[in-house]
Amino acid sequence: MHKVIFDTSLRPTRRSILMGAAAAAGAGMMLPGGAFAQEATPQRGGTLRVSMPYNPASLDPITGRNLPDFNTLYALYDALIGFDDETLELQPMLAKSWDWADPSTLVLDLQDGVMFHDDTPFNAEAVVFNLRRGLDYARSNVKSDLAGVQEIEATGPLQVTIRLEAPNAALPAILSNRAGCMVSPASVQAAEDGNIDRAPVGAGPFRFIEWRDNDLIRLERNESYWQGPELPYLDGLELRIINELNTAARTVTSGQADVALQLAAQQIMVARRSDNIIATATTSMTYYTAFFNYARGPLADLKVRQAMNYALNRADLQQVLLMGLGEATCSVFPREFWASGPDAADYYPYDPERARALLAEAGYPDGVEIATLSWPDQAAMQRTEIIGNQLAQVGIRLNVTPVQPAQAIQVFMIDQQGDMLLSPTGGNPDPSLAFDRQFSATALRNAGKIELDGYRELLEATMSTYDFDERQQKLFELEMFVVENALHLPQYMSAGMSIQTPQVKDFTFGILAAPRFHTVWLDQA
Repeated sequence: MHKVIFDTSLRPTRRSILMGAAAAAGAGMMLPGGAFAQEATPQRGGTLRVSMPYNPASLDPITGRNLPDFNTLYALYDALIGFDDETLELQPMLAKSWDWADPSTLVLDLQDGVMFHDDTPFNAEAVVFNLRRGLDYARSNVKSDLAGVQEIEATGPLQVTIRLEAPNAALPAILSNRAGCMVSPASVQAAEDGNIDRAPVGAGPFRFIEWRDNDLIRLERNESYWQGPELPYLDGLELRIINELNTAARTVTSGQADVALQLAAQQIMVARRSDNIIATATTSMTYYTAFFNYARGPLADLKVRQAMNYALNRADLQQVLLMGLGEATCSVFPREFWASGPDAADYYPYDPERARALLAEAGYPDGVEIATLSWPDQAAMQRTEIIGNQLAQVGIRLNVTPVQPAQAIQVFMIDQQGDMLLSPTGGNPDPSLAFDRQFSATALRNAGKIELDGYRELLEATMSTYDFDERQQKLFELEMFVVENALHLPQYMSAGMSIQTPQVKDFTFGILAAPRFHTVWLDQA
């Protein structure tokens, strides 16, 4: 087994991210980033009050769809494999170690003594149940993540062997995300049609108490948490759902909440004027884009898609919408991320004349109308209006329908209504997975359910090698394929934006914008 090495850069060590083999130091426990550098001795007690936008689509990890679902998921569920919040280094979690027996066989050795919230045991059979459910459950949204899994076998009470049809270097990282979040098999078996969307039972640090739609999710401390009697430090979490971002920020400044998540640049700039508020904007894997249905309509034409990309002034978008935070990009990764190539981020310079010429070549000399879906909150509508104004300068007219996030995915990606959806996305723990979830024919976010010639070979090449340099080069090639074929309309990498009171300790809104509250505590002095 190869020991995990902690790092502070966005380039992971070769062994930890590719081979995935890991052994925990000491007792084999995973702690979120920041847990090793606390200012003072943590205190037990208190309920953390969190303000967040967006009602979750589901609290079942495999049926949910939206990135903000993770505000709650990692509190309820521990995954098989963990990760460092800042670098994505893979770390032990419910699997205390893992290794490749051969390029197509991954062996997981599990923690002993873990119990689900319903007091049923976590063991190899539970892992087999969960992974098979991810593959077979009709409502599962992680089927593409687990594609290529040929056999899942309990090869011991606390050992699981996963055999693949072909090598997949991304699998350990996949098991740190939705597909690896472990739910109680007993809870699924007891639920009607196996539906636990609103009755989550995991093995995480907090238990589910209630969910009032568009209002409140309340969790309480798991007194039997496997990582030790001290964790979690908090008595509970109250997650208030507040879609209006200025209102969410004011709950912290007024003392009604302790933390506000997924804010916009405006709230960060206002909060930084206060001496009593900590406002952070950190490197994030979340990016803003427009998903295309390039299987039909005007976006089936490469020239139209490229024209839209040339028509965007991304630098202005970053300044106006992010107030200089984040970074303008044509790609899906931050520039300093290890899988980001040297040429992708700036591939489409702002060139309205070239955009008009491409539209004319595509048969639209008088412009084209794009049926567009957008989220209805204030920040999203502002973003849609500004992007629409830029595109209109070259003759691309957006016919916009505002739709709530959970419904937008259903309407655009499943019902295939509209030409494009403006939405943030990202938060994937592995670069191959980032491409797979958006551009593969089976991907939820690929509304047209088609793949362009050459895509599949490039994607599989990124997953079939365990040599770091070779895999990195293959990822660069896949990134350029996506950019050159204009498979979407990226605008900018966001920052992970949150504000909090000084009483909140050891909270990290990491690179995946998927907060974990395992070691968060409140200074109640």
